[in-house]
Parts: sequence; C-alpha cells; structure tokens
Amino acid sequence: MFLWGGVLNKSNFLYGAFVLAIVNFIVRFIGFGYKIMLSKLIGPEGIGLFQMASPILMFFITFTTAGVPIAVSKLVASQKASGNNQGCKKVLKTALLLAFSMSSIFIAIIVLFGQFICSRILKNDDLYYLIIMLTPAIMIISISAAIRGYFYGLKKVSPAGISQIIEQLSRIPFVIVTIHFFQPISPKYGAAIAIIGISVGEILGLLWLVLHYKLYSSSQARLSLKREVHATFLSRILFIAAPITFSRLIGIIMQLANTVLIPQKLVEAGYTSKEAVSILGKVMGMTMPIIFLPFIVTSALIVNIIPNLSEGFERKSFGSIRANIELCIRLTLLMGIPLTTLFVLFSKPIALTLYNDKQIASYLSFLGLSTVFMSLQSTLAGILNGIGKQVSATLNSFIGMCFQLFFTYSLVSNPSYGINGFFIGFITSSIIICTLNFITLSRVISLNVKILDYIIKPVFASIAGIFSTIFLYNLLLNSTIRSFITLLISLAIGGLVYLFILFFTRALPASLTKRLFNLK
Repeated sequence: MFLWGGVLNKSNFLYGAFVLAIVNFIVRFIGFGYKIMLSKLIGPEGIGLFQMASPILMFFITFTTAGVPIAVSKLVASQKASGNNQGCKKVLKTALLLAFSMSSIFIAIIVLFGQFICSRILKNDDLYYLIIMLTPAIMIISISAAIRGYFYGLKKVSPAGISQIIEQLSRIPFVIVTIHFFQPISPKYGAAIAIIGISVGEILGLLWLVLHYKLYSSSQARLSLKREVHATFLSRILFIAAPITFSRLIGIIMQLANTVLIPQKLVEAGYTSKEAVSILGKVMGMTMPIIFLPFIVTSALIVNIIPNLSEGFERKSFGSIRANIELCIRLTLLMGIPLTTLFVLFSKPIALTLYNDKQIASYLSFLGLSTVFMSLQSTLAGILNGIGKQVSATLNSFIGMCFQLFFTYSLVSNPSYGINGFFIGFITSSIIICTLNFITLSRVISLNVKILDYIIKPVFASIAGIFSTIFLYNLLLNSTIRSFITLLISLAIGGLVYLFILFFTRALPASLTKRLFNLK
C-alpha cells in the first residue's frame, strides 16, 4: 500500500482514507473469518454469551475511545497547522493521562460491582468471570486509542492501521489454538477464551504503537509524562470529546439494552431461554458483522476528514471544506446503495455459503434495508463532529435510539413480530438519525447534492449489478466449483457491472476519479 505514495498526494485526506480503508478491509475480513470459525467452535450459545459480555467492555471503553481520539486528532491537526510541534506532544500527554485515570476507575467499578452487574442487569450469573476477564482490555484499549488519535492528527494512518492488523493476527491464533487444545469445550469456557484473546491482541497492538512512536519521536521533542497536565488542552479535549462520547454511549447503552431485552422479550414471546440466546448470537454475532461492512469505508473517511476539516477551519479554506464534505457523501452513497441491494436481494447465497443457515439469510435480508442509511448516518455524524457540531449529532442519535428502544420493547415480545420487532426499530432508527444529521449539516453548509448522480444512477447500476450477480451465481451453482468460490466470482462480476454502468452513465466521471486519487 505504501507504493501508492508516489501516485497519491499524501496531503489529500483521501490518501489516508484509501490506506485506512484497505487496512479496515483486511481487519474486517480477518475478523469476519474469525467470527465464522468461532461460531463453529463454540456454537450460537457461546457466541451469545460472548455478545452478552461484550457490551460491558464497549460501555466502559466508550468513555476513552469514542470522543478522546477524535479530540486528540482535531487538536493535533490544529497544532500542526499552526506549526506547534510541542503542542502536539502536549495534547498526547494530556490524553494519555486522562485515558489511564479513567480506565483505572472503570476497572475498579467492574471488580467491585461485577456480581451486581451480572445478576441484576444482565440477569445471567454465568457472565461474572467473563466480564472480570475483560478488565485488562479496558486499560490497553484506552491507551492505544489516544496514541492512534495522535497519529491520525499527524495524518500518519499506517502505524494505527498496522496495529489493528497485529491485534487480529495475534488474537485469532491464540483463541483458535487454545479452544482446540481444550476440546471438547463448553460454550461458557469457549466464550471465556475468546474474551481473553481480546487482551492478548490489544497488548501486541499497543506495543507496536509505542515502538513506532519512539522511532518517530527520536528526532522530535521528547514526551515527558512527569510534567503537569496542561489544563487548556485537558479542557479542550473534554469539550470536544464529551458530546461525542455521550453519543457513542447512547449506542452502547442501546446495545446493552438490546442484549438484555431481546432474550427476555423472546422468552415472553414463547421461546426457551436457550433459543433466545441462540437467536441473539445469530443476530448480533453473525448477521450484524455483515451489515456493518460499509464501515470499512465510512470509518476510514471519518478518521481522515476530521483533521482536514480542523485544518480547513484553522486556515479558513471553506471552499475546500465544502468540496471534501460533498465528496464524502457521494462516496458513501456509491458504496452504501449497492451493498443495500446486495444484502436484500442476495442474502440467501451469502448466509448459506458463510453459515449454512437459512434463518440468518432472512435476518440479513431484513436488516440490509438499513445499510445505506447507516452508512450515510455514520459519515454525516463524523462530518458534524469535525465542524464542531458534535452536540447536534449527539441529540440526533439520541432521538433515533429512543425509537429503536421503543420498538424493541413493545414488539419483540409479540409472537407475531418476535425478533422482527428489533429489525423494524433498527431500520427506523437508522432512517431518522440519517435524516436529522443531513438536515443539521445542510443548515450549516450549503451542499450541492445532485439526486440524479448521487442516488438514481447508483441505484440503477446496483440493480443491474445484482441481477448479473444472481444470474451468474445460479449458472455456476451446479458446477464443480466450490460454493465459496462461486460466490466470490459472482460478486466480482456483479461489482464490475456496477462500476461499468457508473462510468457509462458518468455517475463516476473522470473528474471525480482524478480527484479521488489526486493524480499528479
């Protein structure tokens, strides 16, 4: 990926987004394969237990990984734009001490109140040791997030990206080998090993970040953790991070609420406790990772556009800011629309090939309707955070999540809806948040979103692409080619048809392509 440096202008935020998107794809691909292997090793019940414990980790690290890295990225970019390299170091130092202090408090809370959390909130005493095993990861992830924010602010995406790959490549072998060693293994102990694996991967990822920082800073002013925290930077980090953290916290609380509510409501609808946990595992642990594939691109765009927006405001380059925002929206739609079509119309081959489970196919087809709205919602929220409208983005998220909680609480227990009640709430929430974010952004910046080029042409190209995919898949289905290879070939041809029509209809014109890669 580093060979692209001679072709792509590294000052362009799309260079960083391109590199990070590749890293995200590698990480998601490895992680996705890991989830499939793990589901076969410990079963849906083990995945369900893992999914029930994971929101506890996500809840606590949200305070240190949601808003803090974004704040660090913005402040470091601003300091760099002003030529203040020492200021960049001070921002990192303040963030590290903040992350260490907060994560220490959260670890103490889990140790002291873990039993209460399991018995009264999660209503499953089997989860006690699982959440205790999560505590080392809280500290490690918090520190790593601050360092990643520093590198993103400097527009150095490679160190942070490589650390993510190292985390996956170290965690997966540890978990798979350990589970195989203890076979046969119960779902409970399988989930425990998977949780321990999180800390193993995070430790090695953090070591890489620290090593790279030492190499990078050898010619820079050294970072001394012995100095006092700079109150100015601390207040600015908290000011930026607080609403973003609160917004992410809403999502984590919603995930935790779903983890608790869905099994309970499914039991009320007539399912056994074991069936309810299994359904939760299939939805959250198997279907959702597919639905969240667009975040490979949107998260890369968000991480890289935030420091560029910060620099743009510092230099008052408002024309460039508007152009970058419009490009982000267009790229999100070009990716989100075909994936929505794929998940809705091609869910059965995907689910059968990956999981050999028709039930997951129905889940994927239903949830796939939310894909384009989720993608756009994520990108717009990142843009709002980058231009200082994090409070508005948080409020929009809160409103949408309230709708999701209402549908989950009121419909899942109804035998006529069951788990579909959650799907209805999830889709409705995505549409509401996406719409509110777009309205908020439009009030701040006048956008030129062309419906024909941004939406209609990609929809037409997506339909043509998916029908090509379905036709070729059915043609190859009875051949001697393995099902997984058949799926990949069909998707590749469908993707090429989609891109061809985009170029043919000028939905992806040469001018956009040149800007996308910033050709010299």
